[in-house]
Amino acid sequence: EEEVNKVTAIWHRKKEDVKEEEYNEFYKYLTNDYNPPLGTLHLSIEGNINFKALLFIPEKAPMMLFKDAAESNLHLYSSKIFIQDDCKELLPDYLMFVKGVVDTEDLPLNISREVTQSSPLMAKIKSVISGKILSLLEEWADLNKPKYEKFFKEFSSLFKIGLNSDYSNKDRIIELLRFQSSLLEKDELTSLKDYVSRMKEDQKEIYYVMSSHRDLIERNPNLEYFKKRNIEVLYMTDPVDVFTIPYIFEYDKKPLKSIDKADIELEETTTAETSEPMSKDITETLIKLFKEVLGDKVEDVKESKRLVNSAVTLVVGKQGLDPQMEKMMQLMDK
Repeated sequence: EEEVNKVTAIWHRKKEDVKEEEYNEFYKYLTNDYNPPLGTLHLSIEGNINFKALLFIPEKAPMMLFKDAAESNLHLYSSKIFIQDDCKELLPDYLMFVKGVVDTEDLPLNISREVTQSSPLMAKIKSVISGKILSLLEEWADLNKPKYEKFFKEFSSLFKIGLNSDYSNKDRIIELLRFQSSLLEKDELTSLKDYVSRMKEDQKEIYYVMSSHRDLIERNPNLEYFKKRNIEVLYMTDPVDVFTIPYIFEYDKKPLKSIDKADIELEETTTAETSEPMSKDITETLIKLFKEVLGDKVEDVKESKRLVNSAVTLVVGKQGLDPQMEKMMQLMDK
């Protein structure tokens, strides 16, 4: 007479009637995760489409984020009857870390997997779910920054691919991006909105630099000019940034520019205290010598406006690839 299976379709109950312990228990049952979820989203949508959903954002990202996060994300039900255990049509790729169940009465019980893949209903449900998840993340970003930053550090690599796949929500995704910065401590993150609020009055561009580690960025000679003038530079150390950040182009009418590029607008630097300025003749002779020795190994050699302590630096031409992109292409044997 004892009830053994205590896991019920709690997504059909009212949100206010479900305790947090019940949500956590159901999440662990559904995902085999030992930890409770970082966030829970309980939906009951009625109107042009009708469905109920119970969605969870895990606390920790899996070891193989791009592979493991896409497995067994959303279970599809029709009137509490199980239809499909891994319905990829209900989530865009960049939100595949979300787990949970979706239950709709608008689907016939005998629906096939092939039909769900091309169903207009599924596309509508996907759109609503995506918007609700982004709304939850926006709420965290505004009202609970530690929680949002915890999410971002775990899932940002996957989340950022939405920049070049979900154009309808691109602006919302951009607002949710977070970056390390030359003006912040190592563990602190900033948004583009906050960066713009700190920009100098005469600053026209948003500056960033890409590398595999923050320590390498700090040793980059191209950073010297910006540090000397206390101009903030965003640090991008996620390999995914190479493929996603170029899709932003500009923010608040201010173009994003890599400090490793040659075509950024810079004022003349003051000569370092330990050196004397070279005459024009010596400079021209030296540059000519560089060009003769280096030949076609470089596109051009110019007098630099950005150096402070270093003797030389390497920058990328206007049409050239960022150093990180170049490394990626080399790894892929291109």
